[in-house]
Amino acid sequence: MERLVLPAKLENLETMFAFIREGAARQGFVKEHIDKIQLACEEALVNVINYAYPGGTGDLEITYLNSNSYLEITVIDSGVPFDPLSLPEPDIHKPIEERQIGGLGVFMMKKIMDDVSYKRDNDRNILTLVKYNTCSPKDLHSAVQASAAKAGNSCRWPISFMKLETYKKGDCLFKAGDKADRMFYIAKGSIRLPEIDKVVKQGDVLGEMGIFSPFKERTASAVCEEDVDVYTMGKDEVINFFGKDPAMAIDLIQLSIKRFIENLKAETAARERIESELRIAQEIQASMLPSVFPERAEFELFAMMDPAKEVGGDFYDFFFIDESRLCFVIGDVSGKGVPAALFMAICKTLIKTEAKQGLATDEVLSVVNSILCQDNQTCLFVTVFCAILDIATGEIEFSNGGHNPPLVCDATGCFNFIKMACGFVVGIMADLKCTNERLRLKPGDTIFLYTDGVTEAMDPDRKQFGEERLREKLISLKDNGIKDMIQAMRREVTVFARGAQQSDDITMLAVRYTGAQKGAKPC
Repeated sequence: MERLVLPAKLENLETMFAFIREGAARQGFVKEHIDKIQLACEEALVNVINYAYPGGTGDLEITYLNSNSYLEITVIDSGVPFDPLSLPEPDIHKPIEERQIGGLGVFMMKKIMDDVSYKRDNDRNILTLVKYNTCSPKDLHSAVQASAAKAGNSCRWPISFMKLETYKKGDCLFKAGDKADRMFYIAKGSIRLPEIDKVVKQGDVLGEMGIFSPFKERTASAVCEEDVDVYTMGKDEVINFFGKDPAMAIDLIQLSIKRFIENLKAETAARERIESELRIAQEIQASMLPSVFPERAEFELFAMMDPAKEVGGDFYDFFFIDESRLCFVIGDVSGKGVPAALFMAICKTLIKTEAKQGLATDEVLSVVNSILCQDNQTCLFVTVFCAILDIATGEIEFSNGGHNPPLVCDATGCFNFIKMACGFVVGIMADLKCTNERLRLKPGDTIFLYTDGVTEAMDPDRKQFGEERLREKLISLKDNGIKDMIQAMRREVTVFARGAQQSDDITMLAVRYTGAQKGAKPC
């Protein structure tokens, strides 16, 4: 007995197929039957890969045994219990729209193989497929080949059940979005699918996915590259065909299943590329944000950023300019993914570099804007609130570049939005002039910064969290420590969303001024 164990991933399918074909070839099966054995196993393998390990990963084990008169293949996994043979067989005589979805792949598997059995043993799903080879293979295609011979080609498709149609160069067989009610065998010529830039040539089948699709809509258009002869079969003919010769009809669904697997592989590869990009963006974003917060007698400071699935460009930063001045910043870059993350990293670095030069906050944003506007072909921009706190006096100078207004809590215990110039976003318009403003914090006062991921968070009814709810929740949390306040506010947003997907980064930063202390030194 030969054995193969691989992670249950689509990328390992080709290796699994090669292993199965090797066993079938050793048994002496001809290529036609090897192809069918692979197809039967393919149904089982893809089911395991897609459904056996929901939310996790696991292994898929394949064995084959060459006996004197049969080939035995087992497919084993340790995933959730599932008996594919428990699925009811599809009633192939019913109209397609009346049939239950599912079971057709298992039906095909049982038709191809001579014996299929399942058992659950030691927390493992074990599916066994057996194919005998003691008698001559049944010729399933003689009728088709005889019909095809008259047409002067080697078509293996049931053209005796199909209608011959001719089209001229430039004719459109169907358009994307059209009802998918026919399949086409191309006897002569070639057809282009412009939406996916693919050419289907003589001897190929087109539109078979639509026959079995529950959605029954074309996903691409079909335009003749030259004069074309095609044989067509509609859904009614398919039902008739299945009823007359179910074994022969297996060939008709083989291509459909193979195309489905190809599409699934392509979609999985695309999804993995997107997930990889999002992971890179998250890593860029997380690596740029400070995670160690200063422990000072003069102030408390805490910040957090919770990235959305698609990753925006939120950021925050804080650093000492000199012994008595602390700069803190919050920003939100337009766009998503890696471009936004990279633009965020550039913005954050430029702001820190210019602020360290001792510039006022309006000058910092103006200089950063001028640099970003140069060769900004992506037209990304950033909203920024930049502030510098004098820890000796509590005075804050600040400048706003189109960002959400912060809130300040004073001795009255109320949080209120700062009345200030809105300013313009940074990175789009050259020669931007920003306004430098000031306010003074007294000991015990708190300033709270946030991005629009907080106020624009939505519940399932698409109702936003909003600025007034933010202010009210902050007032209820005014006696909490800075860290507890931010963490509690994040929980409030989560509760409000009631499971709705987070569509934007959620970022918050707060500073509570406690007053000047003698002998204090910067971090």
